[in-house]
Amino acid sequence: MSLPDPGVLDAVRRRRSDLDDALTIVRDGLVADRAGSRRMAALCAGLRQLRADLYEHVAATEGPDGLYEEVRRADPRFEPTVWRLRDEHARLGLLLDDLLSGLAYGPQDAAGWPALRPRVLELLTQLVRHRSRDAQLAYDAVALDLGGQD
Repeated sequence: MSLPDPGVLDAVRRRRSDLDDALTIVRDGLVADRAGSRRMAALCAGLRQLRADLYEHVAATEGPDGLYEEVRRADPRFEPTVWRLRDEHARLGLLLDDLLSGLAYGPQDAAGWPALRPRVLELLTQLVRHRSRDAQLAYDAVALDLGGQD
């Protein structure tokens, strides 16, 4: 097995940093000390940014020359993990789309906040778990190539 291409790893790192920034915006929107409509507007903007960054992350990892394909081709043992991560991308995208469509047509004030907050927290939890599994795949692929595992 050969190490993933450094250019691919750099692209994934950049997208990961963008996702981190968007996650921070959304987390800040959850705890912001703002009035209802301003909080909802900030949260909606953060979720839109998160959705755009997730699209870019998916392109960098799932594309024909992306990290997942390189890892899968180099060592077929990673294929189940790659498929799981791809499935997670789809689920995360649907969650984000659902949240954003609800914000576009639902109440933009404090009245909608109690129902929205737990859904956003669940999304953030799933994204953080996905990022951890994604990073573990990259680490395992590099460690295996370097002889760090049997």
